[in-house]
Amino acid sequence: MTRVDIPLIDCHTHIGRLPGAVGDVYGAEDLIYIQDHEGARFMLASSASATTVSEQLATKETLEMVKQYGERLGGMLWINPHDPTWRDDVRPAKEAGFYGIKIHPVLDHYEVSEDALDEVFACGRENDWPILTHTHMDGSTMGAARYEPLIKAYPEVKLILAHLKVEAIPLAKRYENVFVDTTYMDPLVVEVGVDALGPTKVVFGSDACEGFDVGRTPGRVRPKRSYAGIIQGLRDRGLMDAQLEIICYQNAKDIFSLDID
Repeated sequence: MTRVDIPLIDCHTHIGRLPGAVGDVYGAEDLIYIQDHEGARFMLASSASATTVSEQLATKETLEMVKQYGERLGGMLWINPHDPTWRDDVRPAKEAGFYGIKIHPVLDHYEVSEDALDEVFACGRENDWPILTHTHMDGSTMGAARYEPLIKAYPEVKLILAHLKVEAIPLAKRYENVFVDTTYMDPLVVEVGVDALGPTKVVFGSDACEGFDVGRTPGRVRPKRSYAGIIQGLRDRGLMDAQLEIICYQNAKDIFSLDID
């Protein structure tokens, strides 16, 4: 297995019970396997059990992950604003040293609006937590453009608009606290994003473990991927190693205040 040859922090990974297939479950040990064999320095992970089972289970799984592997895996609190008890998870997450908030309007079934997410963004501000959000198709009610009122209302909250949609590019260009990530994006799209924004606005993410070798057969087999393969695809689009180190390492350190060498 080829190891990645630049420093890499993956800011967008998951454990837990994934949507799509019953039995598609990943644990902290799967992420550790990827680290050991592919050479990532650190991963930030939330539990997808928040959307398939309950937010309480997801928080418990993430707390256990951090307790066992906190030097290698950082916790992200998946918040579903539909859940009237989501605020109960904030204190234990803070005490355990979680690094931020993950939200997914598509899987959790709500339109992006100030009414839906005001308290979540306020939680991010109060705890100095960046927010990583899935952004859906451009022009949709869950797309990147819908976040602009929240971005204006919460300039202190760093927001990563995952999956580098076109609508996200002007927001990341216009607002100092807004970033995009590379998760599941074609290298051509990443090249366009870097050309438009520069490397300091683009953060590396993968959605590991899907498609990665975790040393076992997963519940749902996906097309094979690896960190080395993703990086090579970006090099093939002309991204230089100096740019890649900013995207894959330095930006995550800065955004999430990671103390990692």
